[in-house]
Amino acid sequence: MSIDNLPDEKELVDILAKAGYLKASNDKLEVSLESYNTLNVQPKGNVFGAKIKVEDNGSITPILTFDTKKLRGNSKKTDPKDAIDNALDDFWEENDV
Repeated sequence: MSIDNLPDEKELVDILAKAGYLKASNDKLEVSLESYNTLNVQPKGNVFGAKIKVEDNGSITPILTFDTKKLRGNSKKTDPKDAIDNALDDFWEENDV
């Protein structure tokens, strides 16, 4: 492996961030580096969060995020075998077989 083929610092941080290695969380907050210039702050249990992006010219851009996944209820998954068994039971009961 040659040193010439290594990614530069920005690409390396982007790779590590996308792999999920650059994040920290506790019971109230999750903070992660989304890319070399973007920090993501997401409170647990709250649909609102924030991103802080450092632009190439040095200015800082705050971004308010809205996580719609947290609005979904917990879906109760049904085992396919149970679904078929329940459907057959209902069929037999409804048709007096």
